[in-house]
Amino acid sequence: MFAYDKKDSYTFSFTSPDELRLYMERNGYHIPFSKDISPLSAKPVIKTPHGEITLKNSLATHPMEGCDANIDGSASDLTRRRYARFSGSGAALVWMEAISVVPEARTSDHQMMLNDNTADSFKSLVADIKKNDAFVVAQLTHSGRFAKNSDTPHALFATRSLPFEEKRPQDKDVPVLTDDYLDALPEKFAKAAKIAEDAGFDAIDVKACHQYLLDELLSAHTREGKYGGSFENRIRLMVDCFDAVRSVLRPETVLASRLSLSDMIEAPYGFAVAEGRPATPDLTETKKLLEILTAKGLSLVDMTMGSPYFNPHVNRPYNRGSYMPPEHPLVGLERLIDASREIQHTFPDLTVIGTGYSYLREFAPYVAAGALKEKAASMIGFGRMAFAYDTFATDMMAGKVDPKKVCIACSKCAEIKRLSGLTGCPIRDQEIYLPVYRELCMKK
Repeated sequence: MFAYDKKDSYTFSFTSPDELRLYMERNGYHIPFSKDISPLSAKPVIKTPHGEITLKNSLATHPMEGCDANIDGSASDLTRRRYARFSGSGAALVWMEAISVVPEARTSDHQMMLNDNTADSFKSLVADIKKNDAFVVAQLTHSGRFAKNSDTPHALFATRSLPFEEKRPQDKDVPVLTDDYLDALPEKFAKAAKIAEDAGFDAIDVKACHQYLLDELLSAHTREGKYGGSFENRIRLMVDCFDAVRSVLRPETVLASRLSLSDMIEAPYGFAVAEGRPATPDLTETKKLLEILTAKGLSLVDMTMGSPYFNPHVNRPYNRGSYMPPEHPLVGLERLIDASREIQHTFPDLTVIGTGYSYLREFAPYVAAGALKEKAASMIGFGRMAFAYDTFATDMMAGKVDPKKVCIACSKCAEIKRLSGLTGCPIRDQEIYLPVYRELCMKK
């Protein structure tokens, strides 16, 4: 069952899918469930203005930053190893991790970066991924307040955020980016998008999640000028980047976004949150934004909520993390599924990828299949599970998930990332990542 333990974490001790289902029903969780897992093998269709694209199954890997690129932003041997695992998992879609569009915006000196010098590396990497018949998405980003690298003396804020500044008082002295700096970014996104398309990516993601730059601007209620205040101003850069990217791509290249449906950060510092109700999602503005973007050709959304830097229990329910969450992990999972369902039902032609399912370990396929049956999503994505379990998708579709290989939601992958280590699973992929965890987190 689930309970608090003495180490301020949750325990997970279900022994069968029926035990999980009964627990959810008896405790009032409205979480879908299906013993019929055939929906996982269904072939979803991405509907684009140019035509339809059919994928081989309904499972995907989320973008999971590895912090293991070469200094120039190209793929290292370890990067290639990760993507060989992701593409070999059996998932139909591989959403590549955050790729910076400018040097100063990298989260570390080992974040991936797209430019003319790294183009061949990406072309080779994408070709390797496609050997496993995977649809591949390039995630283009500017890390904004989370930029931290040799080229950047301080974080690149787009707006003031008191909730973040309470956690990091030094942020109060950092100036926000100017309108002139922001004005130049759509061209940077477009250039990187064209390189990505030429490298063989099937889709281009204009990233707006987790309080990285474009998402931070969506919540810039207190910023002055043309990028802050009103809804039209706050979405301006997102829309401008989207338009710039679309203008340079071939019609058949899919437009996508990893999008925070709600930041769950109290107003006026979060996007799509209810006034007067702390950290409560209100998807009204999310739907307005999606109406605009789908009219411009947006076809694919990998949904998320919250920020791993502020409220990680929101976007990845866990058993153990850096703090005790204020809610049961199943509450967080239910919220993610409810939000995904609301967007999917509002935009039935949009391919929506759901998230949060790694928390359920070997029982994830039953909830994932239930969500697909209810049309709470078009596909189900896995991030932490993809780090841990190299054949998760194949085994889920076959109904043969190995409990000894699943993610256990222990947050160790996030822990080593916070300390600038290589990101992976120290529990299930010990050869590479256990020594890193011991060195950085256990000081051994």
